[in-house]
Amino acid sequence: MNFNPNKIIALNSASFVIYLLFSSCYGGGSHSNCKIQNKLAGKEAIVEAQSQSKLRSEFLQVLRSRRPTQVPLTVKPAKPVKNPLYQMPPPTREEIEILDSTPKADIGNLEELLEEENLYLNIEKGEQGRLPVMILKLKRSNKQRKKPVVVFLHSSYTNKESMRPFLKAYASRGYIAISVDSRYHGERATNTTTYIDALISAWKTGETMPFIYDTVWDLIKLADYLTQRRDIDLSRIGITGISLGGMHAWFAAVADTRYAVVVPLIGVQGFRWAIDNDKWQGRVDSIKPLFEVARADLGKGAIDKEVVEKVWSRIAPGLASQFDSPYSVPTIAPRALLIVNANLELKHLLECWEL
Repeated sequence: MNFNPNKIIALNSASFVIYLLFSSCYGGGSHSNCKIQNKLAGKEAIVEAQSQSKLRSEFLQVLRSRRPTQVPLTVKPAKPVKNPLYQMPPPTREEIEILDSTPKADIGNLEELLEEENLYLNIEKGEQGRLPVMILKLKRSNKQRKKPVVVFLHSSYTNKESMRPFLKAYASRGYIAISVDSRYHGERATNTTTYIDALISAWKTGETMPFIYDTVWDLIKLADYLTQRRDIDLSRIGITGISLGGMHAWFAAVADTRYAVVVPLIGVQGFRWAIDNDKWQGRVDSIKPLFEVARADLGKGAIDKEVVEKVWSRIAPGLASQFDSPYSVPTIAPRALLIVNANLELKHLLECWEL
């Protein structure tokens, strides 16, 4: 499946792609031609909607396939985390200063005006069934006015607290800014190998999906919770994230149309394309202990494309096939989508999409 170039609003090969649907008559054309094109576009839209619905249904079926017993969604108050767990070296003082310089609205006493909520969503049985949530917003905001939401998701081996500078920036502009700990991260981890251990366990047993999918399920439940709040404009819930968080944002939007604006940062990629074109090393290296275990289990002397394909198929079914980006990303349309990638990653993505 290829992307239709007529659906590309803006393309900058140096940094980003914006993908939005728009009318084929946009910008001119005769009235009769536009009527014909719109009629054809209408038929195409119906077929496209049916295709989107089918893929979303299949993806949700996979998400449900390895779920522990579900429980009624409940909310419990939590306390701020003073010493969040990192499964990598924590940020240096210089890195913290850079993050803290994230542009904010010009509010002199911002810290005094910020209101922080910490809570747990109980969504399913088991040790990972409690979703830690951190929310920042302005105290002085008009309580009668429903506010837009930005969900900002962390990268591998970090935690929701690492997103605090970004949440502050959005909160200063009137957003309700939210982050969560993804599976086996932050408050859902017990040591510096929790995430890797969970990935290896998934490879060994096939009982869980800690790479992307289980956290996507959490984000569906987060959306359920947001719909219960009276201070949120449900038509303006956006989601973004960095690296692994970007992948979570991408697939959360595929699974749940309540996410109206989607901005994956260094997250969207072509898993099948990477295997076929021997460009899988970057993603594999980020969780290499998992692939080393799989290599040994498969009797291989080195990690190769066969190992990579078998791991993805085992821990995230469909990731390198029917749910890969050429098929899943179009299901986000006609919602707003901004994909931000580095130069080389963008080049590979465009080759994957044959643009």
